[in-house]
Amino acid sequence: MSPAKFVIRYTAVPLIAIAGVVIWTSVPASKEIDARQYAALSSAYTDFPPQFRREIASAMKHDQIDDWDYQALARQSLKDGIALEWPATGASDVVAERRKLAALVHSDPYQSGSQK
Repeated sequence: MSPAKFVIRYTAVPLIAIAGVVIWTSVPASKEIDARQYAALSSAYTDFPPQFRREIASAMKHDQIDDWDYQALARQSLKDGIALEWPATGASDVVAERRKLAALVHSDPYQSGSQK
């Protein structure tokens, strides 16, 4: 076996496969969360500590939260001792649930930069 074939077979092909898996797994994580996830955040928003509310506001910097940021927020909420409960019914409109959370974020006094 020539050195070029060896490199292609045992180095290039596995690296391409690894890169393909990384790309494949990162694409679904960039999609927006669903209505139940927005509803879970908005229903527990007032119970969150101010620092976590700022993290939610930061995650909504583009007026929506992607799945990757939601996973980090869910882990942080568990560390803060607050479990996010998805509603069983009534949360089917993503736009309406996103607006509810955005209204809570924008009306939060801790988002103005001054802490009470």
